[in-house]
Amino acid sequence: MSPDLQPIFIYEYLLRSGVALNSASHRRVFPGALLRVGEGYGCVHPWPEFGDAPVEEQLRLLADGVTTPVTAMALRCAALDGAAREAGVSLFEGLDIPRSHYSWSFAQDTRPQFERVMEEGWLAIKAKGYANYGETTRFLENCARMSGGQNLRFRVDFNGCLDAESFQKFIEFMPLRVYRQMDFVEDPFPYDAALWAGAQSRWGVKLALDKGWRDGSEGFEAVVVKPARRDWRSVAERHPEKPLILTSAMDHGLGQMFAAYEAAVAQKEIGERVGLCGLSTQHLFEPDGFFERIQVLGGWMTPDLSGGGLGFGDVLKKLPWRPLK
Repeated sequence: MSPDLQPIFIYEYLLRSGVALNSASHRRVFPGALLRVGEGYGCVHPWPEFGDAPVEEQLRLLADGVTTPVTAMALRCAALDGAAREAGVSLFEGLDIPRSHYSWSFAQDTRPQFERVMEEGWLAIKAKGYANYGETTRFLENCARMSGGQNLRFRVDFNGCLDAESFQKFIEFMPLRVYRQMDFVEDPFPYDAALWAGAQSRWGVKLALDKGWRDGSEGFEAVVVKPARRDWRSVAERHPEKPLILTSAMDHGLGQMFAAYEAAVAQKEIGERVGLCGLSTQHLFEPDGFFERIQVLGGWMTPDLSGGGLGFGDVLKKLPWRPLK
């Protein structure tokens, strides 16, 4: 039962990617669960690689009335979504979803992806970086060459897989044209205020903080927020001078749209503090009935409106829901 004693129903799913999605994981299959509480829906998509309990444990705890950061946000999502569906309105009514960077898929061919980026006018590419940073450098150099000097920016997320020395070499051996197009590097190595501040000062490369946001004090220019895992308001209050980059948690289409909704609300409330976001990740996975309805052109996302709330109403109603026990 949910904290307000409403019964919870679940639908467990698997997302499949063509390659590993980041340096912390070799998985290509990603289990998660949708929740249905009343008329509302939420998404539970943990990443055990980043300290979350597996989905089975998340659901076991929830059945016992215990929430985790992931299930607490899923219940919040379901409450907001349910209220909107009962009112017969889309959660996106009166809101504008912020623009996103292009999340690069290493499972897809380079040429057609890059042609899409250029033809649709995406402002930035974000790629996952790996411990073998030379591969990341070669990838970025190829993107810089193909962009022909146009104003396309690069973002790299290492998920803390480097150390300070490796990051120094990554920057030292970076071709100048890549350096000039670099927007920021996210979590290059585990957060350390002095080391991060020193790296920014010495190399002139902006850093973005995700994993260590609670302890962050200096050495970064933006904070990355995944609404599936934490409330952006807490992050905005903790770092009142920093821009926020809201992103999906590379999760189910419903969770992705919840991130888009929270990003839209954040933009309405704190305006230009919301930077170029990372809300479009549906193309990293095999298509399904949800991902196929998420339309993104040049970083601008169009939400599905079926059923109100976060959309997908007819698809959600057809799923084989069962009670959470």
